[in-house]
Amino acid sequence: MTDKKGGAVSARHLPGFRLTRLAFALLCASASATIYAADATDVTAKATATATTTTTTASTSAPATADGAVQLAQTTTTLAAGSTSAAAGNAPAGISKATGVVPADTSAANAAPTTPSAAWNQLTPWTQFHGYLRAGVGTSEGHEQACFQLPGAQSKYRLGNECQIYSELEIDQKLFQFSNGMQLSAVGMASLVNDLGHAPTFHGDHGAIRLPQSYVQLTNLPGLDDMRVWLGRIYYRRNDVHINDFFYWNPSGLGAGVENIPLGHGLKLSYAMFREDYIDQPNYATRHDLQLSGVHPNPGGELQFGLSYIPSRGPILGSNGQDTHSGWSATVQHIQTNLLGGKNKLAFQYGQGPGTGLSYTGTLTNTNQYKSLRFLDAFDWQATRDFGGQLLGLYERDIAPSGGSLTWVSMGIRPVYAITHHIKIQGDLGNDRVTPDNGPTRTLLKASVALTLAMDRSFWSRPELRVFYTYAHWNKAAQDAAAPGDPLSTTGIFGSSRTGSTVGAQVEWWW
Repeated sequence: MTDKKGGAVSARHLPGFRLTRLAFALLCASASATIYAADATDVTAKATATATTTTTTASTSAPATADGAVQLAQTTTTLAAGSTSAAAGNAPAGISKATGVVPADTSAANAAPTTPSAAWNQLTPWTQFHGYLRAGVGTSEGHEQACFQLPGAQSKYRLGNECQIYSELEIDQKLFQFSNGMQLSAVGMASLVNDLGHAPTFHGDHGAIRLPQSYVQLTNLPGLDDMRVWLGRIYYRRNDVHINDFFYWNPSGLGAGVENIPLGHGLKLSYAMFREDYIDQPNYATRHDLQLSGVHPNPGGELQFGLSYIPSRGPILGSNGQDTHSGWSATVQHIQTNLLGGKNKLAFQYGQGPGTGLSYTGTLTNTNQYKSLRFLDAFDWQATRDFGGQLLGLYERDIAPSGGSLTWVSMGIRPVYAITHHIKIQGDLGNDRVTPDNGPTRTLLKASVALTLAMDRSFWSRPELRVFYTYAHWNKAAQDAAAPGDPLSTTGIFGSSRTGSTVGAQVEWWW
């Protein structure tokens, strides 16, 4: 994952179980067909027309969940990150009730064909499987594949620039259906990560297996629209930019919450309390997250507001009496849909103290002298059947006492053009600049091009198989700031050179 912070068994491993469930599902379908046939004489022509329209709409729209870490797609992908994943996610930010905020754009221009997983889930409504996978091979001028990220930047442009195998496997299990329609269900997700160039053991210094999601939820509450109550570890209302896998608004963690409480006039309130942001967090800390959505200032536009508060909790254990401090952060975001077949997300964020994490928990010993300010604009488009892409502009200012302040500016674009129904050409150009108050400006320019085999023409269509070439150039300040062994440092694989290149292949898939 390239988020700011640093479970499930696939059905394909259970062939006997899968065939049994398939046979049972077909038997149920046959019985249902007989029952419906018996009642067919009571069905009016109007009802038939309505059913036909519904079926047609369903076949051309498949909501998806979010980017990576990585961002995870909950069903067949369409224009959305922000999560399988990513974190995972890595999937688009049109998020389902299980993980998110913004409805998917399900227009015909952005709809993708159904996948085998979607068909399986239709046959097993009580058990749903979802997942995300990226894997590849590459070489950097005769060495193991290197990836280019500027010191001080919180993300990197990812096309042809990912040096890990990463996968998320999710199972959504309905546990009980109440007579009033309310539903109790459980969600579990296992993530697997392993560095390229090392045996895929998924443990040790070069790999890991984690359980980033494991929660229970109540949904379909009578008269309460899409409100839900949840408890556990969850990807919660994540927003990301896909092209650099940057989760800029990501209050995920271990906690409990009530989401989408209807206030009237389309307004919805969500509250959650967390005790831990991520599995390896060194110290527990309470974080309150409050969000308001459903403000529509213009046609196709929505305003979303978020407030995060972290109270102080006394000295940190084992820190020789270092005190914690309270902190807070606020986010205001405007989302404009139906814009050249896509959407634009404009966000402003500000935080102080431990709130400098800007939605997650920052350093607990930070006083209110530590401040963070971020402006971000991300625009994805599908202007024509064949031409789509995503564009990012970002400015962040981190203020710290004693000369520790710095400014990060990032701009990038990934255009995608479909040559045929299954062959696309895509490019990626990104520029990062980091300017510390007490040092020279560091720069990194990274460019990639990839010939792509895909299921469909759109930007968000997956799976994709890419053959890519990547080139990067960085300055002396970036080289001096890089950690020993980093590709940008003099002790890295490129030595004293300040340019590098990579060729390779990668597959990416969410389902």
